[in-house]
Amino acid sequence: MSPKPQQETLVQPESLGDADAGNRVVITGMAGSFPDSYNVKQLEEILYKKVNPVVSKEPRWEYNHPEIANYTGQAPDLKHFDAQFFKVHYRLGNSMDPMSRRILEHTYEAIYDAGICPEQLSGKKVGVYIGTCMSESEKACFYVANAKTGFGIAGCSKAMFANRISYWLNVKGPSMSVDQACCSSSVALQLAYEAIRRGDCEAAVIGGASLWL
Repeated sequence: MSPKPQQETLVQPESLGDADAGNRVVITGMAGSFPDSYNVKQLEEILYKKVNPVVSKEPRWEYNHPEIANYTGQAPDLKHFDAQFFKVHYRLGNSMDPMSRRILEHTYEAIYDAGICPEQLSGKKVGVYIGTCMSESEKACFYVANAKTGFGIAGCSKAMFANRISYWLNVKGPSMSVDQACCSSSVALQLAYEAIRRGDCEAAVIGGASLWL
């Protein structure tokens, strides 16, 4: 199966002078990694050049079975992570779900793309909504013998996908992971939009990830 794009968006109310400005919400920053693409710009080039990044070479798994995909699209450099920058203990970083690590990285990129310094969000009412459905790493880290250090639970729990972002940014808005199967990211976006409209938060980070390793 091809990995679903992981992407982060920073959403906040639009500051316009008209009477309807308070009811408007705008996406101000975006980031993501995709097959053979480190960012949205590289994905754009792949699409415009009509390059197919879903191929059969160098698969992550060695199985010959009718239910196992022979063609995959692989997000690059999943093993690399700057734990210190994201306030993560290095042992926890080694036990974290790759999706959680990648979501943290793209959160920083999306905030930067919005023209905001992450430190400016500290203490503010910013929500975090992450859509995630299935995780192979979650079960591996819970039950594999060499992972029984306690870090697997904190590193691979899907609830921590959002909570870790809130902790890193020191934001005080709602922080939740959303599991609605294939539409998890869309539901996360809807929940964030409604929260902003209600005044539960002044801005929100919305993201989603799906990786099959």
